[in-house]
Amino acid sequence: MIKTSFIVIAGATVALTGAAQAQEITYGSAELSYYSADDVDVLRLQGDVDYAINRFTFTGTAKAVDFDGENLYTLNGTVGYEITPGFTGYVKLGAFDFDSDDTEYGYGLGVDYIGNAFGVALEYTTLDDEDFETYNLNGYYSFGASTVFGSYTSLDGDFDLYALGYDFDADVFGLSASTFFTEDGFEDGFSNFAGVYNFGQFGVKASVLTVNDDMFEDGYYGISGTYAVNDAVIIEAGYDTNFGDAGDVDLFSLSVTYEMGGERARVTDRVSDLFDKSRNNMFEAQPVDIFDPLYGPGMVGLF
Repeated sequence: MIKTSFIVIAGATVALTGAAQAQEITYGSAELSYYSADDVDVLRLQGDVDYAINRFTFTGTAKAVDFDGENLYTLNGTVGYEITPGFTGYVKLGAFDFDSDDTEYGYGLGVDYIGNAFGVALEYTTLDDEDFETYNLNGYYSFGASTVFGSYTSLDGDFDLYALGYDFDADVFGLSASTFFTEDGFEDGFSNFAGVYNFGQFGVKASVLTVNDDMFEDGYYGISGTYAVNDAVIIEAGYDTNFGDAGDVDLFSLSVTYEMGGERARVTDRVSDLFDKSRNNMFEAQPVDIFDPLYGPGMVGLF
């Protein structure tokens, strides 16, 4: 299954340039990442495509992860129709596959509204073979170089999850922060903090992942360097390690990212990208974001 995912992602990436010239693909990206910590190696490949034609929009995301020999993949997409300017209704479809289990299929419905400075989305998702459903509310508001964003998820009506964040992007310099917690309280969660400084084609990023109940006493920190090959391709290399009582680990990472186009078509994807900006590589090395289409962006943590 993971070989199929790699082929799908590679094929979509190759098609981006030609389709973009026809002004049909509004956004496209592909990322290959490698993480190594002690005796564990993780290889990730992800591709995203947003396609628009008249009042219809189509989005697709494929993720393939080789987590130290355990293969995981997801294929997720939406088909939407703009009912009125800025207001879109859409259908969600997805598949989750793991070496140890059968493929799970998910489907759902969503609506979102995108204004000049804000966006909000409401989604419903369920699994085909499971008696399980989620309701997810996502939103963001931008003012100047700043953006505040958040997400709320109800798991089967029995448990609530919350995530909030702030991003400041001044091109050369940027700061991002996000926090996740459950209905049991703020202490039952974790937070990410990141700062970026760019000088020419080079850049430096520092990040921290810490648990909320012992903020900045236990967690992970890291530093990475970036090199912009051109406006679309970025190479990043990083090192992360633990502090406090967090498990001992030394993580080395290397990634290559290709990105083209403008804003994402879906509010949920925009919010997900904002959460990604603050995340420490220790989080990215885990395959927890495989479940983002079900639990919502920024929701699943390292516990």
